[in-house]
Amino acid sequence: MENRICEKNKINGVSYAFTDAGIELPVLDITHPLFTESINQEKLDKMLEDIVKNGEKRADKFKKMPGFIKNFLANHSYIMAGFLLKDTDDRYLSGISTLLLKLGPGFIGKGTRKLLDRLASKSFGAVTLRMRVRDISMLQADLLIQPLKKEPEKGLCFVNIAGGTACDSINTLIIIQKEYPSLLKDREIEINVLDVDTSGPAFANKCLESLKMKGACFHDLRISFRHINYNWSDPAELTELLTKRGDWLTICSSEGGLFEYGEDEEILQNLQSLCDNTSDDMRITGTLVRDKCTVDPALLAGMKMTTIKFRLLGIGGLINILRKTKWVIERIIEENPRYIVFSLKKNTTVKQTKGSASNDFKTQNL
Repeated sequence: MENRICEKNKINGVSYAFTDAGIELPVLDITHPLFTESINQEKLDKMLEDIVKNGEKRADKFKKMPGFIKNFLANHSYIMAGFLLKDTDDRYLSGISTLLLKLGPGFIGKGTRKLLDRLASKSFGAVTLRMRVRDISMLQADLLIQPLKKEPEKGLCFVNIAGGTACDSINTLIIIQKEYPSLLKDREIEINVLDVDTSGPAFANKCLESLKMKGACFHDLRISFRHINYNWSDPAELTELLTKRGDWLTICSSEGGLFEYGEDEEILQNLQSLCDNTSDDMRITGTLVRDKCTVDPALLAGMKMTTIKFRLLGIGGLINILRKTKWVIERIIEENPRYIVFSLKKNTTVKQTKGSASNDFKTQNL
């Protein structure tokens, strides 16, 4: 690859990988002190207070900013480029831009060239993204521990819808490997990212290759990666994958994807495929944006600044969708002022019909 931008000041103990654009970035590890230190609840609360007062004014000011200034920001910040250099029909934030926000200032590193990205990664929205990936990764690890202990011979299949850089799947494995390494040893593991994006999954694959190098976290683990070009309005590829992996331990996730952008019918079609083609103990984890009444005002203001359009589904909206399925909410994590993290299980005891749903979920602090 020509014109690679290498990281000159690598962090000890951290793996690195190159994006398709030739930028060397650290592999996100939510167990690393640089990540945990980048989430400060006290600072987040103060930021939220300021946003309530000044969020609308700042959004309007940014919207009126001259084009040449926006071009400067986009050309000097990988994060800002992800927001500003977008096709008008593109309503999704790219996996690489999201990753940079998740990394936080410590992982992004020092230097004048990274100044704008470092500043952007300190923003309120970036902190909530780090909380989101932390919570869903920890939730998935917790859900997998007992099945992995119970079925030591079975392969482990991650199905990651709109997974981008697959941060949640990779970090789920990092958590398990660090706490229960015997559960992954000699087990066949597969991460499947179903996404229309190509650069995010390509980077995820390189992250895994880096983590499997001698001395790295996944050295000697049997982990493979596959990117499936996937349009969630047609779950045929999902159904085919689930059918092939019917005898594996399978967990499905969608962080910042299906439940944050998908329409009701698209969500229903994917949930139906996941229900019909998996075992009764299969779990789904996901994230959604809070509804308009409870989401932080910064997001509402920010949606005026970009073509990215999140769906303010909220937990009530999710429950309404689940009424038409056999899925019920099992766990919910809602300390995040912007995102809700949840897991779904199949309701195998009550016949589910349209208009009926169980709300037997519990809030969990991870």
